[in-house]
Amino acid sequence: MEDNRYDVSVQDTGRIPPMNEVRRTSRLAVALTWVALLAGLIAAFAQNFAEMWKRWFPAWHHLNLSLYGRLVHGESYYTHSPLIPLVSLLIVVLLVRHTRIPVRSRPVAGFFVLAGSLLLHLMACLARVNFVSGFAFIGVLCGLVLILWGATALRRLWFPIALVIFMVPLPEVTIAGLNFRLKMMAADWAVRIVDLLGVVAARSGNQVFLAGDKSLVIANVCNGLRTLISLLAFGALYAYVCRLRGLWRIVLFALTIPVAVVSNSIRIVSLVLVADTWDTATAVGWYHDLSGILIFVLAFLLMFVLERGILWLRGRFGRPVSIEPLFGDVRRRDQDEGQWSRMLAATASPAARVAVILVILSAGGAWWLNRSVPPVWNQKLAASAMPKEITLLGQAWHGYDMELDEQTLTILETRDYLACQYAAAGAGPIEFCVIFSQDNRKGTHPPELCLEGSGQDIISIRDVMLSAVAGRGNVPCREIIVQEGGERHYFLYTYKCGQTYTNSFWRQQMVIFANGLLHRNAAGALIRVSGRLSQMQDTPKQVEGFMREAIPHLDHSLP
Repeated sequence: MEDNRYDVSVQDTGRIPPMNEVRRTSRLAVALTWVALLAGLIAAFAQNFAEMWKRWFPAWHHLNLSLYGRLVHGESYYTHSPLIPLVSLLIVVLLVRHTRIPVRSRPVAGFFVLAGSLLLHLMACLARVNFVSGFAFIGVLCGLVLILWGATALRRLWFPIALVIFMVPLPEVTIAGLNFRLKMMAADWAVRIVDLLGVVAARSGNQVFLAGDKSLVIANVCNGLRTLISLLAFGALYAYVCRLRGLWRIVLFALTIPVAVVSNSIRIVSLVLVADTWDTATAVGWYHDLSGILIFVLAFLLMFVLERGILWLRGRFGRPVSIEPLFGDVRRRDQDEGQWSRMLAATASPAARVAVILVILSAGGAWWLNRSVPPVWNQKLAASAMPKEITLLGQAWHGYDMELDEQTLTILETRDYLACQYAAAGAGPIEFCVIFSQDNRKGTHPPELCLEGSGQDIISIRDVMLSAVAGRGNVPCREIIVQEGGERHYFLYTYKCGQTYTNSFWRQQMVIFANGLLHRNAAGALIRVSGRLSQMQDTPKQVEGFMREAIPHLDHSLP
């Protein structure tokens, strides 16, 4: 009986293809389907992976550096990320090789997860929010596993898929917020602990002062965030292979956070002690680099001690843990031979081929959306929004235009800005800046990112309410105090989104994005005023006065 289930050409003579020819054609079809699936995934997420790479290695675009320099320079919190997919792939190979994974497709649930994840990815491409696409990629993998192999396979492979989350960089604004909080906490804890040890120390912001005119700055690289992010990935892997089971695994993983904080606190205290005993150069030199490595050894030892402690406590309370081999109950048997072939051949099903088509279509959509960047806004609305001569606090102030550098304008994707320095007799200069875009929310970003990027240390951030603004009443703002060398500067800023003001970057971004989708006013602006703090002048009062004066002008000039 002739079998035409395979795409094998049958000549006019009616010859039945030999079985080895059928198998070769079947294997070729499966191989082509897998190639199409992998190519579709790469094309759909290529732009996002490229953006991740830039976050993993911020100095990668510095072609004047060596390959090693491009990998290690820059302030990155995700240098461990390239190892994550390799570790995940290794775990998948070991699971398929040593455990039973039946092929029982669940297309309904799989298509629900896959379609939802691809839709989320396309929305993230439209909004240009890269980290959301990274999380959507995990959902895409889960949906494909359900469609190809079923729920049992997903239960077996969930960990290497979930591990991918630790290579997705958080938004820079989130990193900046965590940086500041952890930096202040690390400096405060260090001073408290060394004081108990008999060392005289005082803190001002993130700067620790010691006897003998010594001082130590707790910078971003020492605040523990890099350690925390790396140890979370390590803690997840440790909890996965440890001897604990069930809820205790989750408890051990959750303990990774205090382990990271304690480990980093011990490191900071040791840096202060070294600076106090010897000198600051030693503390921030070779000892700083060495302690950065030893902190991971310490964290590993603490995780090991915590695991042994939990096992001991359970034994003391009469509920000892029986140590069993990992996946001992689902080990492969002799009848499970050929599992690799069955899993690879799963793409021969109609549901799998539909999934491949969806992935390829989403790749086209992602490619188009990633390139549909709004044109650079070149109008001069902001430049004329503020008069050059104003009277403030009984003084006449005159403004002088300043220019932003080309690199900054390229990042902001707008050339509609006002940068002006105002001066008055007997008063320090006040800098006033407005960044505006009619239809591109990328035109604004938190000033904290620029300040830290330029090497300034943020020592204070707090939300304030600017009162008595003409036509507005109260306007939410945020104030920042930064240290640059021996000087401190005071910054006050707010965001304009449509017809409202907010001090929340995320709220501004969501309002602009929603307004754009609804064809409403999608304009946005960052308004920033700053001045040098001096004991001779009331800089905060002057800065607040400028902001209070500027907002009515901006309401009149900007949409």
